[in-house]
Order: sequence, then structure tokens, then C-alpha cells
Amino acid sequence: MNTYELNKVFGAILFAGLTAMTAWLISLAAFGKLEHSHHERVIHYVVEGLEQDDAMHDEAATGEPEMPAMSLAELLADADVAKGQKVFKKCAACHTVDEGGKNKVGPNLWNIVNRPIATHEGFSYSDAMAALEGTWDFERLDQFTADPKGTVPGTKMAFKGVSKDGDRANVLAYLRTLSAAPADLPTE
Repeated sequence: MNTYELNKVFGAILFAGLTAMTAWLISLAAFGKLEHSHHERVIHYVVEGLEQDDAMHDEAATGEPEMPAMSLAELLADADVAKGQKVFKKCAACHTVDEGGKNKVGPNLWNIVNRPIATHEGFSYSDAMAALEGTWDFERLDQFTADPKGTVPGTKMAFKGVSKDGDRANVLAYLRTLSAAPADLPTE
């Protein structure tokens, strides 16, 4: 076998190996198992009598320092209506927001902030939602949008909720604008 033939064999083996590796990486990425590795600080030994800094422990677990919790009033004061409108696109599959808009799978949300619960005309609310008393103030809207089924067990709403505090505040700020007379933001 001459060197030309050997080069072809080695080239074919190299090509097959690269093809297999590329296919493997693509499959990992496609199924969400390809992650960028981050160096984490991990406490390997616990020394008796020595207190751990909780912030360092939280940072080690998540790779990011834990931010102090902000109140809903602070989150709403910093909220971005445009970002809220983008996040709301998830909700638009079931809700309309224009004044006088029709109900869809969910009720129209025009003037939702401070509206009495389960009162939008022409919408058939679940028994669980109809049994609630009060109004959709910012606090209640925040709780419901975070975990609809956990907040109102038996609700028809199938959406799992918006988990990030900042995203919920942005959505609430957007919902606030959907009114001829927007509600005042909470101060506490």
C-alpha cells in the first residue's frame, strides 16, 4: 500500500470520527443536555463551630450571588411596561386587552387592576374563581400570576404562571396601563 492509499484510509477514519463527534454534540444540544460548565465554589469540608456565610453558600449553589428580596412596590416602581408587554404575549393566547374586547378562553383584561374578581361581563368563571371575594389589586394579581392553580385551586386557567418576580412586575405594570384611569402604584 503506498502513502497515497494510507492517507486516504487515515483521512476516512478522521472524517468518520469528526462526523460522529459532531452528531453527538448536536444531539446533546438538541435534547438540552449540553451546558456550559461554570466553576462553582463548593464547600467540601464543614468545620464544627465555624459559621458559614449564607450568601457564599447560595452563590456556590447557583453560581450567582443571591439578591436581597424586593417588595412588590419596589419591583413595580422599577418595572418596564415594554418588557411587560413582551412577557404578556404568553397570556395573549387566552386573553384580549383592548377596551370592550371579547372574551377568549380567559376574560378580557382591560381595566383589570382594582376590578372586582370574577365580574367581567359575559365570561363564565370557574366555581373557585366565582367564590373569591375582593378585587384584583396588585398584590392579588402578583400572587395569581405567579401560581394560578396554587392561588385559586379549581381555576380554569391552565397557565403555570410567571416565576420571575421582575417579569411579573413588568406584566403588572403593563396591565396597569390598560385603563382609561390607571391605578396608583402601591407605596409599600
